[in-house]
Amino acid sequence: MTNLDNVVTIALGIPTINRNDLLQEALEVYKDTWYGRNVNIVDNGNQSIQTKSSNQRVMIMPKNLGVSGSWNLLMTTLKNKGYSHVALLNDDIIWKRNADEIEEFIQSHPADFYQGTGTWCCFIMPIKTFDLVGKFDEGFFRSYYEDNDYAYRMNLLGLKVLADPFFNPEVYRNSSTIEKDPSLNAHFPLNQKRYIDKWGGMPMQETFTIPFNGNEGYDVIFNG
Repeated sequence: MTNLDNVVTIALGIPTINRNDLLQEALEVYKDTWYGRNVNIVDNGNQSIQTKSSNQRVMIMPKNLGVSGSWNLLMTTLKNKGYSHVALLNDDIIWKRNADEIEEFIQSHPADFYQGTGTWCCFIMPIKTFDLVGKFDEGFFRSYYEDNDYAYRMNLLGLKVLADPFFNPEVYRNSSTIEKDPSLNAHFPLNQKRYIDKWGGMPMQETFTIPFNGNEGYDVIFNG
């Protein structure tokens, strides 16, 4: 698969649950850098988010969708609006690249997936890739390992992943959400077990090439 579209159109999606204080700083920046593009925010924590421009829209969830569920909602929503690519960012970072600049970079660097160096806090998903690989696995509860899962699935399909400093945020506050809500750490061992059950080993040690080694009915939550 290659990124074949001649015209690149990009929108921005941000899931959030308890970092409205940091998100507000980012939205102030994005009102200028993402002018004219959709900026959709999935609010999993009923935070009374104040948008900074008319193109910023908040979707308030009745319950926490988790990371995978939020990413799936954002990808589907922005796909239906006709965009060719979606940038998905954490709520506790600030990425200061201008949307025009981002579209030009993608245009000149064809790939099936774009991310910063060593992190998924800022990544870009072409709609074609999302359609091919499928949804993020919502069986990974709340957070952890959903990114490893998707990376492995892309690898199995032989897709081109471009990791470049271009996608590194200028403001990066790693784990600030966990600091505010340490209970999120409780999901780590459960999701780790799910990953091993699903792929036969930890990330970089997988032994299965199909989910759960083809054990049909093992997991009805798998959405991939």
